[in-house]
Amino acid sequence: MMIDKEFIDKTERSEWDFSNEILYSMCRENFTHTQTDKIIGKTVLIGRTYAAAIERRKNKTKEEQNDNFYIDKVAPEFKKSKLDFYLEKLKSETELDEKNIPEILKVHFYLTSLIKELTEQNKRSFSSKYLHFHLPHLFFIYDTRAVKAIGLLKTKFQYKYKEQINSENADKEYASFFYKCFAQKNKLKNEFNRKISTRHIDNILMKAVELNETKAYAQQRV
Repeated sequence: MMIDKEFIDKTERSEWDFSNEILYSMCRENFTHTQTDKIIGKTVLIGRTYAAAIERRKNKTKEEQNDNFYIDKVAPEFKKSKLDFYLEKLKSETELDEKNIPEILKVHFYLTSLIKELTEQNKRSFSSKYLHFHLPHLFFIYDTRAVKAIGLLKTKFQYKYKEQINSENADKEYASFFYKCFAQKNKLKNEFNRKISTRHIDNILMKAVELNETKAYAQQRV
């Protein structure tokens, strides 16, 4: 799939910008994880808005229904975790670059591992989305559609990143996806001489999947 200037221009904004800004604002104004109500609000609203709710899990007991799960399990674990320590360290990073990617992947892996202890499931998609809304300039949004899209763009990461992708401090699937997005971001920045945000990359990926699905449907109709 080819990306031209018109495609870049059209994907810079999205019909979801207003709802996304509500989530960005919520996380900016309630950045830390010290209060139960704010932890519940952020995890529920981001998870359910982005179809990645962490209450969707196996082996759920009656005592762990949705509301109780967030009050009795999620909030206490987030409070006593080191998540704020890691987020504060990354907060000073103003730009995504090769040097800070290992730390970014480490934080994603930390949150994914924390949630796995709560749910017995790998919630890398939720973790990427949750972290994105706290530090939008550093985290790419991961889900099955985004993975499919980055494949459509035939983006490859450099071999030198293999060691970091396979690191014990990174989730391999997210790390591989992350470096492909990073490569695509830099490629578009150089080709079109403009800044490309992580949100813009997400818009591009979603549009790429949409166009591919439309094309596939049209071919089936022929």
